[in-house]
Amino acid sequence: MYLILASLCFFILSIIIINYLLSTFIIVSNKMKQYNVKKHDKYFLLSFFISFSKPLVFILKKIKTKYFINYINKVNSILKTLQYPYTNLNGYSFFVLQFVIMLISILVAVILVGFDIVIIVCVGILFFILPYLKIYEENRKKVSLIIRQLPNLADLLSVMIVSGVDFNNALVKIASILQGTLSSEIKNIISKVSFGIDVKAALNEMAEKYNLEQLNLFVRAVNSSLESGLGISDALNKISEQIKIENASIAEKKAQEAPVKMLIPMTLLILPTIFILLFAPIIISFIRTGSFF
Repeated sequence: MYLILASLCFFILSIIIINYLLSTFIIVSNKMKQYNVKKHDKYFLLSFFISFSKPLVFILKKIKTKYFINYINKVNSILKTLQYPYTNLNGYSFFVLQFVIMLISILVAVILVGFDIVIIVCVGILFFILPYLKIYEENRKKVSLIIRQLPNLADLLSVMIVSGVDFNNALVKIASILQGTLSSEIKNIISKVSFGIDVKAALNEMAEKYNLEQLNLFVRAVNSSLESGLGISDALNKISEQIKIENASIAEKKAQEAPVKMLIPMTLLILPTIFILLFAPIIISFIRTGSFF
């Protein structure tokens, strides 16, 4: 009796899952036809996943746990600083992506090594964390590049404004000079200004996007100078010097922390190897002959 009920429940659940997958595939296929998306597009699977995750995202939004909400907000703040295709995701859909990757890794681990609980748990935790480490590293690289390029941006703006170039045209010229993340952000500001958005509002949006102390300081100084119309070159020079001093202090702090951080790999990797090289011959000699020499 129980076997029949279990089989019936499994059959109904299978029908629901198959129907859900088919309906999701049909929705994605219709979107592909609508936007002429080709099947060999490398982001086709991501589009399928986003459509697939919508019902799960709806369920996750019902969770109001403090730590879960903080994690989702942190992921959202990281994702909005990244480029396509990360911009198509939000914190909830990214959490679903982590969960799916974890399940796939557990399935592969079960196929390869069997039902070893320790290995399964370790693999699941590892592959659940890996996507977050990926976006965290991407965000860290972009933030560090912005902080390094900010003094150059301030110096170039100051030189161009002193030479008679207005602020908007100076941004256009600097966008073609600089490379990397800051250049892309300046181009976004220029694009927003061309659509009628005030340059101060565009700068504030950029500052809110990254929420960096140095960038906020730069934007506040530029906006206050643009509002007053006085001393923008002097303000930019002061901001450039201040950011350079802060960057130098950060580099000095990292240099002082380096010896402490080196203790961990030395303790775990280098010292055991040295002890093995020194004492392994003595131990082998004792096992073979019964004496240490």
